[in-house]
Amino acid sequence: MKFLIAFTLFLLSNTITGQNFHTEFKYGNEINNGITIQNSYPRGGQRFTTINGKEYIYVTFWTCVTNKASSDLELEIDFSANPFVIPSEPNINFKLFIPSDKMTLNKSKLPNYGLDIISFLSENINELSKLNTVIKPNSSYFFYSVIISDKGVNGPIRAGFELNNDELIYRLNNFEISCGKIVIRN
Repeated sequence: MKFLIAFTLFLLSNTITGQNFHTEFKYGNEINNGITIQNSYPRGGQRFTTINGKEYIYVTFWTCVTNKASSDLELEIDFSANPFVIPSEPNINFKLFIPSDKMTLNKSKLPNYGLDIISFLSENINELSKLNTVIKPNSSYFFYSVIISDKGVNGPIRAGFELNNDELIYRLNNFEISCGKIVIRN
């Protein structure tokens, strides 16, 4: 009963404060001053079957990169088309994707954050994913990330982007994947 009360209070506190993201990183050092990265909670956990009958489990996330610097930011992400494993789930193969569909906060309450995940995976299951964009000063850029696996995971999936200097890291349940960079253009 205590757990139920505590859990209800936790949910209410998130609703009251309006926080609809899982992690937020604000950077203020000389390399990436003025950059904020917000990563959502997962949506999905559904099954997807390819036309040749292979089954996957998918989850969808969104990320928002905000540029409060006075110069443009160049955001580059490059996910391999090859599957990989993480130490906490050594018997599960994962793949990462960056759909090109535009994410907006209006979609934050929709299933899969409004992404037509079945169409996306049907067309891109064997493709590598890239994102190259420029974020102007005092603006934000929202985008999706999708994780698929060939088996279900025991427990929750948490994932999101972080910076290590100008190197972009994608963290999947505490496993770090170097996947790109954010560079401030002068």
